Amino acid sequence: MFNTLSLRLRIFLFFALLGCGALAILAGSLAFAAARMDPAQPMAALTTGGIMAGFLTAALVAGIWYLFDENVARAIERLSSELRARAHADISRDLDAAPAKYLGDLAPAAGELTRTLASARSELEETVAEQTSRLKEQTAQLTALLSDVDMGLILCAPSHQIVFYNPTSVDLLQDTGRPRLDRMIFDLLREGPIRRTYETLLKAETGEKHRDVLVSTVACGRTIAAHMRLVSGALGMGEKPGYVLTLRDVSKDMKMHSERERLLTETIDSVRLPAARLQAVLDMINDPVGGFADHDAALRSEAAELVEVVNTLAERHDADQDTWWPMQDVRASQLIDAIRGHLGPDALPLDAPSPHISLRCDGFALSSLLASLIHKITDLGLAKALSLTVEMEGPGAMVSLHWDGGALPIPALREVLDAPLEDGPIEITGQEILNHHNSDIWPETTDSGQAALMLPIAEARMVEALGSLKPGYGRPTVFDFDLLTQVRDGAVTGKKLSELTYVVFDTETTGLDPKGGDEIVQIAAVRLLNGKRVDGEVLDQLVDPKRTIPPKSTEIHGITEDMVKGMPTIKEAGAQFHRFCQNAVLVAHNAPFDMAFFHRHAETIGAPFDHPVIDTVLLSAILFGQNEVHTLDALADRFGVVIPAEVRHTAYGDTVATAEVFQRMLAMLEAQGMTTYDDVVAAMEKNARLMREMKARVG
Repeated sequence: MFNTLSLRLRIFLFFALLGCGALAILAGSLAFAAARMDPAQPMAALTTGGIMAGFLTAALVAGIWYLFDENVARAIERLSSELRARAHADISRDLDAAPAKYLGDLAPAAGELTRTLASARSELEETVAEQTSRLKEQTAQLTALLSDVDMGLILCAPSHQIVFYNPTSVDLLQDTGRPRLDRMIFDLLREGPIRRTYETLLKAETGEKHRDVLVSTVACGRTIAAHMRLVSGALGMGEKPGYVLTLRDVSKDMKMHSERERLLTETIDSVRLPAARLQAVLDMINDPVGGFADHDAALRSEAAELVEVVNTLAERHDADQDTWWPMQDVRASQLIDAIRGHLGPDALPLDAPSPHISLRCDGFALSSLLASLIHKITDLGLAKALSLTVEMEGPGAMVSLHWDGGALPIPALREVLDAPLEDGPIEITGQEILNHHNSDIWPETTDSGQAALMLPIAEARMVEALGSLKPGYGRPTVFDFDLLTQVRDGAVTGKKLSELTYVVFDTETTGLDPKGGDEIVQIAAVRLLNGKRVDGEVLDQLVDPKRTIPPKSTEIHGITEDMVKGMPTIKEAGAQFHRFCQNAVLVAHNAPFDMAFFHRHAETIGAPFDHPVIDTVLLSAILFGQNEVHTLDALADRFGVVIPAEVRHTAYGDTVATAEVFQRMLAMLEAQGMTTYDDVVAAMEKNARLMREMKARVG
């Protein structure tokens, strides 16, 4: 019956109960005093009655307060938190009205409001999705196109911070540290040449907008040929334009040209003296006065010395023959696609899985040669289907073409190798292609009895996958053009929350005692920029703890000792994580626990972890009150974030969940007036009790 009363009537009954109870206590106390009053000492009974009335009134007020706090104040607080969460997050589940069951029609009205908001938001999202689907498709096509460009592309803001980069630039600069959004280009390439060229283009009176520049990498000193072009048009916003760098590694080319120039110089110097002596002998032979009798022996000696010099130089030239031909880093998938392109749609079925291997080769020439061999196999009727595999083998890779059927005869193989390639830019034979690659090809029978052709490639390496089952992985073209008009210097004081770069991270460990010998076994991190997670900028690294992993810990995170064996130690993995976190605010769920490991190993890692830190546990206490549950599962459920069971309690899965929760928290913090990092720190400090409890748990 009480549940059917209106909210105003319920509040009235609270206060009516308080008033009636106070009157009843007062009347009872007076009756008690009157019954025990001594006419000679009336004040004693009145004092006793007053004290009793005071205590009973205080108890009544405390009881009424508890009921009001539990059923009204806390219910309103929970309801407001739920409403605020739905205002800033797309939460589809219905509002839980149970805690607010004594608030009359407030909870049902709030539920109707949230359902209306969710419906309106869904309709708006559908409309936006329809209007932007074509734009997204064009963006995806452009991204895919730029991802396949075989030259590094980096767009920088006027402040020299990276705004855009493609996967090739990651491969190109991997030895010096991969590009990341808002990272300074000077962290990767020497500052002087880049800055001087940029300033020169800005000051150019002739309208010059582009210029070549030769620059070396910061870490390993490789030489990069860069072409800088000032950005104009829609991207050229601000007082100064940004610029695009087109990058090409010319270290090997310069070394090759240097060695060939040295060989040419040595050839001239080495041949000049024997030739001069030979000429002198010939002159003496023809001199009737100064000639000598034993001219045949002298002539043979000088000629033999000249032949020896020429042979030595020829051997050196032949040894370097494979270095002068233009080679590129070609992915196995790109080589396979090129072969399919040469074969055409009517060719025999070709099963060719695409491993994540990059080959140092002439992709066009090699694909043409393999396509010619497949055509020959087809013409001879040796196979009905073929398979092609590329596998790492030592420092290089083995390309294997195999099929069910008869082997390719040696004369037929020689015929293909001796013939010029079709559609080639220059006339070159298959054998010359092999020579340029310092390689060979031979027939073989596999263990399964298939006929095969084996072609080794001298240089190859494993590379990142172009795609992954994990969101955020892979090698997309990465960009955020809003950075063109922003200056990010890593400072947090006075900065708006939306202007900061965040690294959300999590660790898995051998146990829960960072000071008692437990160690990290996995580190995962993602980056947030302008409120969005940056696809392609992900860290997920297993770590060798150099100690046993207790079975109970393995039951939680699934990491075994075999999985971490041979993986980087905390020294290497911690340094990698530190580079990943450059100029960023660290965000973690129960951050003091994770940070304790890095602080303990800071000296071993060689870098202090003095980054600003935000703890989502404390943020939850700020937004929802300390009496609520603040586990990651509770926050995920509160914000409608789904954590798949297979990735729960893995560093990467928990990191992504924390990042999504934190993104929703940012909107709620700003809505409550906490717009800067200083505001958030001040609010976290107010939760001193919760902070002390957390420190006690990890201390």
